[in-house]
Amino acid sequence: MFKRGDLVEFDGPLAVGSFEDGAAPEDHLALWFGTPQGIRQSQGGPGGLQPEVWTVPSDYCQPASEPIVRH
Repeated sequence: MFKRGDLVEFDGPLAVGSFEDGAAPEDHLALWFGTPQGIRQSQGGPGGLQPEVWTVPSDYCQPASEPIVRH
């Protein structure tokens, strides 16, 4: 039902899926919620932040609403 890079909703919050992770059990999805939030390096941020990916049961996820695309 889901493919890598899909936007999904997990109990309210939105996430991006990296579903072919290999570390997640077969009935789970690996999700990135966009954290931690960093400060741009051009604005003095350190860079090099480590993303957190959570594995959650796929039954708890649903497709996200259509995104608003901004340029």
